[in-house]
Amino acid sequence: MSGTGSSAIAPGAEAIRILAMEPCGPPDAGTLDASLKSLRLAGIHVDYQPYDRNAGERLGERGVAARLAQLNAGLGGSPYDYLLSVRGGYGASDLLSLIDWPALAGMNPRPLIGFSDVSALQSAFYTRLQWPGLHAPMPGSPLWTNGPDVDQLTGYLQKGRPWHGAISVIPLTAKTQEVHNGLLFGGCLSVLTNLIGTAYLPASFAGHILFFEDTAESASRVLRCWRQWLDCGLLEGVVAVVLGRFSKIGADQSEDRLRDEMAQRTPCPVFASPDFGHVSPNMPLCLGSKAKIRANSLTWTLKG
Repeated sequence: MSGTGSSAIAPGAEAIRILAMEPCGPPDAGTLDASLKSLRLAGIHVDYQPYDRNAGERLGERGVAARLAQLNAGLGGSPYDYLLSVRGGYGASDLLSLIDWPALAGMNPRPLIGFSDVSALQSAFYTRLQWPGLHAPMPGSPLWTNGPDVDQLTGYLQKGRPWHGAISVIPLTAKTQEVHNGLLFGGCLSVLTNLIGTAYLPASFAGHILFFEDTAESASRVLRCWRQWLDCGLLEGVVAVVLGRFSKIGADQSEDRLRDEMAQRTPCPVFASPDFGHVSPNMPLCLGSKAKIRANSLTWTLKG
């Protein structure tokens, strides 16, 4: 297998190679050990590079350097096909301006798997390099429960691309056309909102289907984020928006009412889905894939 990775793995070829790493927060150790074991039993070659505890606080200068070193270990001339973040948290955005983007420009895509704070890295790779990324479960999170989302992710990693996926959707706005086609992009709303105006988020999402989710953000904070997307023009030309779970928004606040309010403010068709977010299952969604919404289903395909 070449040092720049492979876009797809043919039958009988060498096993998929993955680097599991900690570009953000610390994993749940017991969960991580069991999760990595299950991936290896599925025939997937997984190397795990833990955070260097000698570097101290992850958000400090030495901690940022240590996390960047982990990321660089999965890039460049390494033999990995995919990068797997073991957990989200905080700190991914610290790495974006330190990545050697020109050095990566000639590489074959090396998709990063994860969600939550990992959305910052996935967005940067998509924006700067046009690399796909997989918004999917992380093995060091308690949300990795060996459900259908983990089964689907394991299947992707066993055979390589092409990948296909689907989630259920429910229209929140009236008079939507029967079919919506576009490139898929999205992730954690608050994380992506913090990238607006930087070189790590596209300047236009015309022709895209966007998906968003979040956790532990009050309804008022989510709506403040959404107002930023509306006012900066990033929703102009968007084909459709899919709102996943907004978990832990507060016991006295309604998730359904929040999504309805977001839909009322949005100039394009909006759908809701219970199938992704900081929840289990968290069905995989691929940034950069071709997506279609039809008959209460969003389907996506990423070719090899």
